[in-house]
Amino acid sequence: MIKNIVFDVGDVLIRFRYRDHMRDLGFSEDVIETLSRDMVLTEFWSLMDQGVKMEKDAVEHFSTLMPTLRREIEYFWQNTEGLVEEYPYSTPLIRKLKAEGYKVYLLSNYPKETAERHWPTFSFVPETDGYIISAFEKMIKPDPAFYRLLFTRFGLVPEECLFIDDREKNLVGAKEVGMETILFTGYEPLVQELEQRGILR
Repeated sequence: MIKNIVFDVGDVLIRFRYRDHMRDLGFSEDVIETLSRDMVLTEFWSLMDQGVKMEKDAVEHFSTLMPTLRREIEYFWQNTEGLVEEYPYSTPLIRKLKAEGYKVYLLSNYPKETAERHWPTFSFVPETDGYIISAFEKMIKPDPAFYRLLFTRFGLVPEECLFIDDREKNLVGAKEVGMETILFTGYEPLVQELEQRGILR
């Protein structure tokens, strides 16, 4: 019996709008394409999620790789406030789940400094029963230890947890430790799935 709903955050409750953010900063489409491919969508970002690399490390690393774009890289990391935006459905959805009697938790891969900047602005965070951010723990999904940390910290039974994430590999990790899962493909499909499971009415 499911008692706890566990959400991923990025591209589930918030939109990771890095391309639009770079447009807001005035970058050309060529620069946006290059920085998206060679900075944002790289394994280095995972090292930031793990908390072993910080923003200053990112500036130096990517500026060394792309010296002609040093100015844009520095500007990007000096202005990360607009890198994400909260979906309008996030807080109401969590409130609905709480009203149905479920506990709600967040389990997120997120860099430390951007989390410190972004998370206080998310209106859904205070609605939850707890959260764990990867960079502060030096571990990330789909490491089984990261899911188990959630169980031990909040006294949860894995089989009573439903995990919602937009990445299949993270769902595989969750299943391995005993959680039920839903692959997030959008708000409407998620609501339909929750209704079919009898979680939302």
